[in-house]
This record gives sequence, structure tokens and C-alpha cells, in this order.
Amino acid sequence: MKERENLFLEVLDSLQKAGALDYLILIGSWCQYLYKLYFSNPPEIPEVRTLDLDFLVPHLGKIKKDINIPAILKALDFEPIISYPSGLVKYDHPDLSVEFLIPERCRGSNIPYEVKKLHINAQGLRFLTLLSENLMTIRIDDMKVTLPEPAAYVLHKFIIGRRRLKEEKGEKDLNAAREIGEFLLGNSEQRKRLKNILESLPKKWQAKIKASVESISSELHDFISGKTPVSLSHG
Repeated sequence: MKERENLFLEVLDSLQKAGALDYLILIGSWCQYLYKLYFSNPPEIPEVRTLDLDFLVPHLGKIKKDINIPAILKALDFEPIISYPSGLVKYDHPDLSVEFLIPERCRGSNIPYEVKKLHINAQGLRFLTLLSENLMTIRIDDMKVTLPEPAAYVLHKFIIGRRRLKEEKGEKDLNAAREIGEFLLGNSEQRKRLKNILESLPKKWQAKIKASVESISSELHDFISGKTPVSLSHG
């Protein structure tokens, strides 16, 4: 586990030094590592050290610098793995697998998007705008990492948890979202962010979230359904 954590930090550090972190958003379960740091290591936020390290490329048109990300990862002993027939490239190491994602533009398309300035391609997925539109920045050592706000992270997990092809992975997503979500309810500022972000989402997305929390957390379901006040908190 420690080796995986160290490699995660090495990847961030190498991307930071090259200027690539200016154009990437950390998403996926490794966000929980940084949330724990941000909230001073609360036990309610699960410690997850998954193999998957995901980055979101939010704005192709805003990338001004040419950065060879595959070369950066190769220097850390990552090998490119091409998925056929899509052509999507992931970068594998015994301790981590790095993948790049982008908000889906053409619904149902499996063709990855070319990110020429970064020398990578990225898989388009639905619902990623929920993450890219609600961001925070965390400083760790000399690095500045952009990632979704915890409230957005939780709501996104509730949307995608039931959509996972692998049921076990979906259940892990939902359990993590429940634990973090219930923790956020105890913080007045985070509680407001949960409500504000939820209300900004399309009604269909809100319905998916309510359906997910109904069976796993009465506390979150009551809050999301408006049965408990936004201002009520114990933190």
C-alpha cells in the first residue's frame, strides 16, 4: 500500500513539474486520499488505495503548452496499453493504472478523444461535468492539485454507482459516497454545498441520486428529499 501511495505522489509531482496539472483534474477514488488530508484525517472518509488513477481533461481548447505525458509516465515505469478496437490508451504499472477521461460529447461513442497537446487520448463519459464545474484546489507539499469538491464527488458517485458494469465496484462506490456524504452533513458549509450542487443538476440526475441513496442512507435520503433543513448540522 505504501508503495502505491508513493507512486501516486510521484505521478502528481512529475505532472506538476511539467506543468500538466494545470490542465488536469484528479477524479476517482484517489480524491479520497486528498479529502482526508483536507479534513484532517477523519475516520469517516474511507482510506482507498485503488489501482485506478483517473484524470479528467476538462477543456481541450485551453491547453497551451505541449507536454508529453506518455514520456513522463514512461520515466516512472508505466507502459502504454492499447484497448482494441477503440484505440484507448491506458498506462499500466504493477501498482497503478493511469487513465484520462473527458466529458462525453457524442452520446454512446466509444472512440477516444485525441488530446494532441498532451500526447494522450481520453475516454468520453457521461456526468463528468458535475465534477468539472465544482472544483477545489488542495496543496500537498509543493504541488497544487485540482479535484472536485467533496459534495460533487459524492453526488457523482451516487449517479454512477448503479451504472457500473461490475456490481462489486458499484457497491464500493456507493458505500464510499454514503460514508463521505454522511460526514459532509455534519459540516455546515459542506452541507450547503451538497444542497446547492444537487439543486443545480438536471431533474433526471437528481432522480438518479435520490434512487441511489434511498436504500443505503436514511439520513442522506431525508436531506436530499428536503425533509431536513440545510442549516441543521453538528459541526
